[in-house]
Amino acid sequence: MSHRSALSFSVVVVVALGVGCSGDDASSTSSDSATTSATSSPSSGEGTTSSTGDDSTATTGDAPTSTDATTTSGSAGTETDATSTSDSATTGGSDSDTGVDPLECAAADPAWIFCDDFESGAPLVADGRYFEYGDDDGDFAVVDGAGFGGSAGMRAHFEATEVDAGSLKLGFGRNPNAYMNRGVRDDEDFREIWYRMYLRSESGWTGDPAKLSRATVFTSADDWSQAMIAHLWGDGAEHLLLDPVSCVDGDQVICQGYNDFGNMKWLGFAAGPTPVFSTALSDQWFCVEAHVRLNDPGEANGVHEFWIDGVLEARREDLDFVGGYTDYALNAVFFENYWNDGAVQEQSRDFDNIIISTAPIGCL
Repeated sequence: MSHRSALSFSVVVVVALGVGCSGDDASSTSSDSATTSATSSPSSGEGTTSSTGDDSTATTGDAPTSTDATTTSGSAGTETDATSTSDSATTGGSDSDTGVDPLECAAADPAWIFCDDFESGAPLVADGRYFEYGDDDGDFAVVDGAGFGGSAGMRAHFEATEVDAGSLKLGFGRNPNAYMNRGVRDDEDFREIWYRMYLRSESGWTGDPAKLSRATVFTSADDWSQAMIAHLWGDGAEHLLLDPVSCVDGDQVICQGYNDFGNMKWLGFAAGPTPVFSTALSDQWFCVEAHVRLNDPGEANGVHEFWIDGVLEARREDLDFVGGYTDYALNAVFFENYWNDGAVQEQSRDFDNIIISTAPIGCL
């Protein structure tokens, strides 16, 4: 695989909860409990969310290709559509007949925190693996031939009107919650990560499936309280959307339990231009990479951005994710199949080649 040099651009990370849609107000509803037990998953219900934020200008930074960002500000926050010299917004992706070996985890990079190409046959919940796996009664599972290049991959099958089609929850780094600790570099603090996945919707896919992934900081031994969340999810119009959230006031975590929408501070969303969930781009693989950097204490210099097939889609910078909070750092990424309004038809999508890293990852 090709690796992007850290000199090529400053930062990148990708699957998530709650949809932030352009034009929504700041109200949020949730069926999740705000005081979830530390030893079990919160309820699967996801509230529809919307972001509010500042009017700071989002810029592209050092993109891997020539990219211009356009920014519009409104009452619902800052929306950024990254446009590129690439034609990915109308074509994009790749089919599975690439001639590229998709089995990359055997040659792990030292920067990688975690890698899963779904070829090992190991249980998904185990030491060194995910701490929680929602299999949707077998409809979210490893399937031979469902992966990139015809390898094994994770297939999520939505029944018509189904809301929750399963998830993978990965913990890593220092985490006060023992339930989430599967020994994935669990004595380290990660204030900056990149994560990448390969994503494909089946031929004829219809609709925007809302949640995809999120990176977060868990802060409590007793429940699922969070200091911040970097959502990557659908924008309701077939694109992916960044929607960063702070849960800190000063240096104190104010969100109590999981998805405490009432105490979240929405920092401003940014949508990408590529309609990855359109029917026209179905049955194509997309390399989705996200990057999250926490702010330094007392500084508003956090970053949240993502790429599709190596082209910058959207970026938010100058973010105050965690204020002066330093007890814990980024320690979980979730990959999710949660469709708030329910799937519009019976259909499936595939995941493969998931990597969490301390450096840019790149595409196969």
